[in-house]
Amino acid sequence: MRVILSDRDQKDLHYEVECILRMFLPQARIDFAQTGEDAGPQRVTIATGEGEGAENAVTLDLPGFSGEEREPAPASRRDTEASVCRCLYRLLARATGREIAWGTLTGIRPVKLVRELREQGLSYGEIEERFTGRYLADPKKAALCVRTDEVQREAIDRAEPKGYSLYISIPFCPSRCAYCSFVSHSIEKTRRLIPAYLDKLEEELACTARIAREKGLVLQTIYMGGGTPTVLEADQLDRLLGTVDRYFDRSRCMEFTVEAGRPDTITKAKLEALARGGVDRISVNPQTLNNRVLQGVGRKHTAEDFFRAYELAKGFPFTAVNVDLIAGLTGDTLDSFQRTLEQVIALGPENVTVHALTMKRAADMIGEKRERLGGVSQTGRMVDHSQEALDRAGYRPYYLYRQKSTVDSLENVGFCRGDTLCLYNIYIMDETHTILSAGGGGVTKVVLPGNRIERIFNFKYPYEYIDRFGTILERKEKLYAFDL
Repeated sequence: MRVILSDRDQKDLHYEVECILRMFLPQARIDFAQTGEDAGPQRVTIATGEGEGAENAVTLDLPGFSGEEREPAPASRRDTEASVCRCLYRLLARATGREIAWGTLTGIRPVKLVRELREQGLSYGEIEERFTGRYLADPKKAALCVRTDEVQREAIDRAEPKGYSLYISIPFCPSRCAYCSFVSHSIEKTRRLIPAYLDKLEEELACTARIAREKGLVLQTIYMGGGTPTVLEADQLDRLLGTVDRYFDRSRCMEFTVEAGRPDTITKAKLEALARGGVDRISVNPQTLNNRVLQGVGRKHTAEDFFRAYELAKGFPFTAVNVDLIAGLTGDTLDSFQRTLEQVIALGPENVTVHALTMKRAADMIGEKRERLGGVSQTGRMVDHSQEALDRAGYRPYYLYRQKSTVDSLENVGFCRGDTLCLYNIYIMDETHTILSAGGGGVTKVVLPGNRIERIFNFKYPYEYIDRFGTILERKEKLYAFDL
């Protein structure tokens, strides 16, 4: 697919135009060219106008389809981008017979946009009109974003000016799920690396705590994820949590979350270690309660294992247990997904998170045909049903984000009962404050004045993290240069 631009000043359109094209044509190879270059049989042509009476014009040529959309040329460059995206969206919808519920919105943080518009003085009604008019979003998605912002507001207000969150990465899993693209290694292959990994992680945590202390930062939330942190043995968890307690001032820390995740890794001894270490929130994540689907995606546990682990976790004084589900897994059906959700709601966990399946390049499932996922429309119905059912059960959406390559460009939403929301999830998605990360694949995100974000990356894989650890500490020292 070639995108032909009428002049070189349109380069600022590249990113959004490519995102819109990939929502409808995910397998297309996209390149940009100027007018006069060889266009090829599949092309988009974009011409933007300036001045009174001018128009923006977008044409789309595909096998069996040719069309054009026009809009009056806006005054500002940003409005021009929005206009071009609307024209392109309408053409692609006509060509494919599909609609994308999020319209031309391509960012991963639509709720952050709601907050920014609210802080500019727009009412929620005006914000919903902006979403549906400027971005062609479905009214249900606009209302979902507004409701999520309503729930988040108090939590964001609790963030201190010098506050930060700590993320600890444990990039090991019992096995690699077919849909996964996170930095995680099967424990069967990498168990021997864990002792050395924990040695380095302890050293990095000590360095991170020292810098945070010297910069006068206030620790507000801790999140340990992965991977699956509970692949560690109970004594290893004791040691790691003791390290956190030894180096970090937790006197103003509002929560400590551990993503226990895989039910087949959860034991009483490990939960005891988490409770001793001050953890007050955990996740127990089956993804589905259909055993056939679990087997098909490489999860080495059963629904029965989940019920056992959940009951075990509820025997401890954690303030919240979260359950993750995925809509759109291979072999799942709408009926099966609904049964899973009904069983989870009946358990009454404080939090439920529903993810739409994301097909990333690193996942083993990327070669599967989309039809084997039950079809895009079925995944959308699963997501819609989950939001309606959880609302009826008294859950509120408290954080929301989107990912590239998600089936049907859908969203991931976390729901909570009462005031049990996870602050870390809100802060990282809203980019409320700095996130200091430790461990393989960790990304430190420094939030600076003017909403500017600087990132410091750790090496991804455990063997890299161990072998090149000196470089990680050198990168960490860059934090001293920031006005935190």
